[in-house]
Amino acid sequence: MKLVFRGAAREVGRSCIEIQTKGDRYLLDCGVKFKEDGFAYPKGVFDVPDLDGVFLSHAHLDHSGGLPFFEHKNLRGPIFCTAQTFALAKVLLKDSYEVARIRRLHPAFSRVDLKEVRKDVHTVRFNEKFRHRELEVTFFNAGHIPGSASILLELEGKRLLYTGDLNVKPNMLIQEAKPSYGAPIDILITEATYGYRDLPDREEVAKRFLQRVSEVVKAGGSVLIPVFAVGRAQEVLQILSKKKFNVPIYFDGMAKTITRRILANPSQFIKNKDRLAHMFYDVVESPRNQDERNAVAEHQGIFVTTSGMLQGGPVLHYLKHFWHDERSAVFLTGYQCKRTNGRELLDNGYVYLKGWRTKVHCQVEKFDFSGHSDRKALEGYIRAVDPKVLIIQHGDPESVEALAGWARKEIGCEVYGPGLLDELEF
Repeated sequence: MKLVFRGAAREVGRSCIEIQTKGDRYLLDCGVKFKEDGFAYPKGVFDVPDLDGVFLSHAHLDHSGGLPFFEHKNLRGPIFCTAQTFALAKVLLKDSYEVARIRRLHPAFSRVDLKEVRKDVHTVRFNEKFRHRELEVTFFNAGHIPGSASILLELEGKRLLYTGDLNVKPNMLIQEAKPSYGAPIDILITEATYGYRDLPDREEVAKRFLQRVSEVVKAGGSVLIPVFAVGRAQEVLQILSKKKFNVPIYFDGMAKTITRRILANPSQFIKNKDRLAHMFYDVVESPRNQDERNAVAEHQGIFVTTSGMLQGGPVLHYLKHFWHDERSAVFLTGYQCKRTNGRELLDNGYVYLKGWRTKVHCQVEKFDFSGHSDRKALEGYIRAVDPKVLIIQHGDPESVEALAGWARKEIGCEVYGPGLLDELEF
């Protein structure tokens, strides 16, 4: 068995690992990495029609966004994922195509390729082993977003576990991952997004978040909450449900479509679904067009909307109404990548509105509602799995090195932190 790291190797983005066995080739994920001029795709994947299958861990575009591009190159093998992942990926892939078209970025695939992805998907059930060619495969809950899975492959006498994006700590939306896989794991491939630092206690973050929202509203300001459409938007709604506010809550952007999909598709790992449905259908208001957005933005309120890094979507429309108001606030709820509006706002207090670099005078604060495991949680997970071989990816170099150094000292197994296009053979 040979592993070739086509993406997310000492970087976050374009997750893709090629597995070569005796005569077969497979991909674990097939994502993209966002750049200012478009997308970076998995590197060096050749002879795409010869691939024998893709195993997709979850819907986020850094794991799924390369699928239409590979369809354009005549991908013929099946794409395996959970039903919830398929429901969400369809929305995200279509949106990424439309965004690229509107911004005149070449998406490297056509609308037809989106349809081909749908044709090739085979949905699978959690915890049910199935056979594909010479592999035995099981999807386990990864606790990251609805539908997210860690994927166990049994091949050539070895048990290989790919975590995908992993969360082992409780939150309000989805049950956390449990490190129980039925038998010893020979090779563990783990993400390391936060392999170098610990995150604050989530319940304490939620309490502080609600307190700050209340303070801003009581002072007469509005609260703008940029959210990621999958996972973060739904959890923020559930957190807001814990308190009564004397202003309306508005819910906007692609998060509306995603929330409908989450509520419509059953998953045994979604928590507090009734609470989410009550908030979505009975409590929040959802503006339908720009005229309605203009109307509601003239009044005080709480605005939960995409995009989470302020790169597009209704969030910029609302920000035009609040950027100058010192009573109002922007509360960021997720990781802000370099060279995004969100990162510029967080680091320097500026955003780009209609092409102009604009100084934001309202309050700005970030709350760490991460869907990833932090350093301490990853260490506990690795101890529990106790693999013979540990491979660390999906993290910046400092995260990979920190987790690898700890594992070599504390676990004593073989440890690798491969770079882009590195190969490992077992």
